[in-house]
Amino acid sequence: MSRSVEDCLRTRRSVRRFTGEAVERGTVEALLELAVLAPSASNLQPWKFVIADDPALVQKIKSFSPGISGQPPCVITFCLDAALLPQREDGAPDTECAVLDLAMAAENLMLAAADRGLGTCVIKSFHPALVRRILRLPDRLLPEFLVILGHPAQTPDMPKRRPVGELIRYNLEEGAF
Repeated sequence: MSRSVEDCLRTRRSVRRFTGEAVERGTVEALLELAVLAPSASNLQPWKFVIADDPALVQKIKSFSPGISGQPPCVITFCLDAALLPQREDGAPDTECAVLDLAMAAENLMLAAADRGLGTCVIKSFHPALVRRILRLPDRLLPEFLVILGHPAQTPDMPKRRPVGELIRYNLEEGAF
């Protein structure tokens, strides 16, 4: 397909209704190969991805994820690997920059999916401890958000966006906001 980046940015939507057609594992892996091209602080690449494409497992995850509506054929859990992160003074993993890294990887995946005619939606409304248990994640993996993926049954219209002129200012301009 290979549309322009600008076209993908202008047409990508958060898709929550899917046809039910499975996404081939090779396609999911190709999307993740592009996801991990995202920048990461100190090049730590602190991410791990757990893919659920078994319908029963997807349904279990969905039951503890109020943000998921419809029936996505694939749920990707975006996790931080605490073993790869620096530690704060209190000994806990420092996730601040790593969450941004993970979000950039998700955006890469979503744009690559849009280029292939697939739909995605980021889900933050889920129960991390229960999803961790369902997926049998080791303690070092910290689930941050989910991305649902599939063939869109419906593509929503672009929500209204505020004009850029209302959102920016240069340098020390007065009264810009």
